[in-house]
Amino acid sequence: MAYSGKRSYTINAVQTASPATRLVMVIDQLDASLARALSGYEKNDLYEIHCGLKNAQAVVALLRDCLQVEVWDGASDMRRLYEYSLDRLVRSNLAKERELLAEAEAVLRPLMSAWRQAAVLVNADG
Repeated sequence: MAYSGKRSYTINAVQTASPATRLVMVIDQLDASLARALSGYEKNDLYEIHCGLKNAQAVVALLRDCLQVEVWDGASDMRRLYEYSLDRLVRSNLAKERELLAEAEAVLRPLMSAWRQAAVLVNADG
């Protein structure tokens, strides 16, 4: 299958990135998706709200599903945070209620910041 130059570059960047860098890529996608949904709410653009929230839901589900409960004691608590956030995102999309997005963001923003800080530390350690 032939890819465009940009797509090939992106695929190569993901494949060669460290696990910590890949996590930051996922977090950046979540950040962009939340921003898109928020922008949709500000413009009353139902399509933007839907697309942003669907993408955010997919990322949160990915983060939740990647948790290894048998490896990390805190994974069960983290899973509950992701499930709560996912529930708020789904409900926000169904009801088109901005407050539900804000509830999800209140949980996700600090987690995103913590994951970014952890990735910097892991990458610094090699």
